[in-house]
Amino acid sequence: MEPTVVRIGDTLGFKVSDEIIKSFDFKVGTKVKIDFQQNGNIVLRKKSKAREDWDSAFALYALEGEDNPMLPDFLDSETNTFL
Repeated sequence: MEPTVVRIGDTLGFKVSDEIIKSFDFKVGTKVKIDFQQNGNIVLRKKSKAREDWDSAFALYALEGEDNPMLPDFLDSETNTFL
């Protein structure tokens, strides 16, 4: 595929094929991360939202019983006496 650079208002942009749009699931407003590598290559990625899907990941974590506190609660009360 050879993207074409086009004018978009006062800036430049490029058109991509339907194949890339479908593979990245691009929609209007999708944020894209472009990395420029030292060898001259460009890496294009769909930018994920911060903490996207964390709610389902933590729910699964809780179901597996892995969300138990690692430190006992009494440590908090003991540290207050040394202040």
